[in-house]
Amino acid sequence: MGRTRFNLVLSALLLLVFLLLPTNTAAAPPSQCLGYAFTESENHAFLIQQNSSNFGSSLIIKTDCSSIELIIDGATVARSNNSYFEYQIEEGLHNITLKADGFNETYNYVSIYPDRLNWEFEWRELNGQDIQFIELTKASLQENWAAFLSVVIAWFLSTYVYWQLVQSYVQRNFIEEVMS
Repeated sequence: MGRTRFNLVLSALLLLVFLLLPTNTAAAPPSQCLGYAFTESENHAFLIQQNSSNFGSSLIIKTDCSSIELIIDGATVARSNNSYFEYQIEEGLHNITLKADGFNETYNYVSIYPDRLNWEFEWRELNGQDIQFIELTKASLQENWAAFLSVVIAWFLSTYVYWQLVQSYVQRNFIEEVMS
C-alpha cells in the first residue's frame, strides 16, 4: 500500500508540474500594419513624433499597410494605397495622424520649420528685424580704399622705423675730424 501511495503522489506531483509549465504555442503574427512619417532637409531626416521639431516642407510617409490616411490638424489631407508617398506640408505647429486598418498613430505639437535654404528669410521675419545690406559697388569701393590706406600706413611705418635705425647707427658711429 505504501508503494502505490508513493506512485500516486509522485504522478500527481508530475502532473501538477506539467500543468504549470508554460506552453510554447506559436503566436500568430500581428494583423496590424505599421507606418511612419518623416521630413527631410538636405541629407538629414527628421522622424515625426510627439513634440518634435522637423525641418523640411516635404512630409514622407512609409507604410506596409494596404492603404493609409494622413490627417493634419483634424482634416484628412491625403489617402494612399502605396507603401511610400510624399505630402507638401506648411510650416508651423501641427497635429498629425496616420490612420489605417488596425493602425492609428497621432503625433501632437509637431513643429515644421522651413528647409535650410529658407532659414535666413524666416529668421528675419520672425525677429522683426529689417537688415540693411550694403550695395556691391559701395562694398568694393570701401574694400579698395581700405587696401590703399593699409599700404600707405604700412609704407609710412616701415620707412619711419628704417629711418630711426639709420639715424641711430649714424649717431653712434659719428666721428668728428679735428683740423689743426
